[in-house]
Amino acid sequence: MPGINGTVSRRRALRTAALLPVGLMAGGARAAERRTDGGVCALDWTSAQALLALGIVPRGLPEIDRYRRAVVEPAVPDGVPDIGARAEPNLELLDRLAPARFVGDGTLSAVQGRLERIAPVTVHPPFDTRSDGDGEPGGQLAFAIASLRGLAAGLGVPEAAERAVARLDRTLAAARDRLSGWEPRPLYILSVLDGRRVLIHGRNSLYHAVLDRLGIANAWTGPSGPYGHATVTMDRLAGRPDAGLVNIGSEGGRALEALAALPLFAGLPFLREGRVTILPPILFYGGVPAAERFARLLGEGLAPHHG
Repeated sequence: MPGINGTVSRRRALRTAALLPVGLMAGGARAAERRTDGGVCALDWTSAQALLALGIVPRGLPEIDRYRRAVVEPAVPDGVPDIGARAEPNLELLDRLAPARFVGDGTLSAVQGRLERIAPVTVHPPFDTRSDGDGEPGGQLAFAIASLRGLAAGLGVPEAAERAVARLDRTLAAARDRLSGWEPRPLYILSVLDGRRVLIHGRNSLYHAVLDRLGIANAWTGPSGPYGHATVTMDRLAGRPDAGLVNIGSEGGRALEALAALPLFAGLPFLREGRVTILPPILFYGGVPAAERFARLLGEGLAPHHG
């Protein structure tokens, strides 16, 4: 099984580099020249995860209470300012915070100019929305690792990225150990949306890349969108009767129990035979920290002593 530190294809590495600003890709020296004592402010949750994974406490980040419920890890220390909504940060507050740099995923283009008048903006893309999952060695996980390394280099802390990747490597190894007694079977990775529909993760998802590292097949082989998921009705999951089901989100247990009571879905083998695992929330496009969380929780949830 290939190690997590395996070589990223040249094409993928160049594509990751192309998404990063010139100032960031030039390395730590140029970033340090523009740095002040103001710290680095995260404009979105994936950027906050990346900074925290690098050991950098953000100068601010959006919707902290929701982050703590929906993202969870890495944990946000007390005292970090909440900068408002992810789609509409509080620009007046950001002015007062006066960070030395913003890090964002590039989705706030409408206020990019206003942000740049406060501090330089570094784009950190944790997810390759142009990938279809075919022909890309390492998939989304390789992209996420390359992106985190680029961010760390631009912030002058390249060794922090190597520590984060080593933690991921250890987590994957521990999950493989936990699963050594588990009966291998393909898995549907999804979240129940309502009484009939689920959000299911395909071959261009971060979860798929982690499953690959763990030697587990993704049971969903149908199409998926730019962020690696598709919305389908539960009956579309009848094609792999041997599969197990993993629901991301703690509230999924009750929803699945309700589905299992409906005649249309009661015959699905994974519901009928109880091959269902419920995991807490995970940010499915969250890069290296989210991959680490998924690998650890999946290993714990599927381990034989969990039934």
